Amino acid sequence: MPVSPVLSVLPEGTDPLVVSEAVIAKVGEMLAEENDPNLQLRIFVTGGGCSGFQYGFAFDDEKKEDDVRVQKGPVTVVVDAMSLQYLMGAEIDYEDKLEGARFVIRNPNASSTCGCGSSFSV
Repeated sequence: MPVSPVLSVLPEGTDPLVVSEAVIAKVGEMLAEENDPNLQLRIFVTGGGCSGFQYGFAFDDEKKEDDVRVQKGPVTVVVDAMSLQYLMGAEIDYEDKLEGARFVIRNPNASSTCGCGSSFSV
């Protein structure tokens, strides 16, 4: 499989995303409910949102050729090459607070984000 040009700048053994233990626990719990060992968490970026781009999360059993995979325990997180250029070095976290539960992306590539945290600009 060809190496993404985005990944060629990473030191050997470095993950392109940081996935928190809270994400692993929550996604592991959700995957156990789905009872499908082929499912993985797909994180993607699409155009739109109040800041220009928005994050998306979905369970997916498709394995695309340009996917970058980050394996943490029982959970596999996948990102397509187009989205990875916007997510390189981002930290994926899960918060369960009084305001609600949600996945959070702390993205060093974003020059600004919206108030809800689900869209950004570069």
